[in-house]
Amino acid sequence: MAVRHIREHVTKVIDTTVDLDNALAAILENQRDAAHDAVKTLYMDERAADNMEVTLFEELSKGELDPKQRETLMRLVRRIDDVTEYVEQAGLNLELLMESKKTVPREFWTQYKGLSKRLVEEMKSLRAAMEAFGRDDEDVLKHREEVKRLEQQIDDGYFQLRRKLIRTPADPMAMVVLTDLLGAMENASDNAKDAADMLFILVMANR
Repeated sequence: MAVRHIREHVTKVIDTTVDLDNALAAILENQRDAAHDAVKTLYMDERAADNMEVTLFEELSKGELDPKQRETLMRLVRRIDDVTEYVEQAGLNLELLMESKKTVPREFWTQYKGLSKRLVEEMKSLRAAMEAFGRDDEDVLKHREEVKRLEQQIDDGYFQLRRKLIRTPADPMAMVVLTDLLGAMENASDNAKDAADMLFILVMANR
């Protein structure tokens, strides 16, 4: 029962990453109203995911699980929910940039959009690993490797874009917010990988 609810939680977390991706896509198309709407939806999905996390912790605390397995599952849920917190931070920074009407080079938005697309893919791979958990260990491990691959791509993109942000002569305040946005996306990706690593621990412990 708990594992099924964790899968549902992951799905809601994916929704937040899709919302962020939609917001960045709208900005690239110069559709600011659509971008604002996507960010608002992100906030609603983040609250829904947070509520699901509370329910999951209550469920896990009552279950007849092995103490170590319970602890790992709770850490897994926490890491998954941490993804939404960082995606929400990204949304807040994105909203701040739109409200300030600071000029941001289009090439930057294109790179942010590339990162958000990979973050969605990473979370979908994590969900696939969760769906395989308890049914097909090899499939869990395969999807965990895909999460790791995508997280590495996001890491690489993070450092490339951070280097550009530091070197750009654009508005300094805009660069500060863009750097915070970038860091939030990278942290979301790191937490998704941590969750996949915990699934790996659970699989190996049951072998």
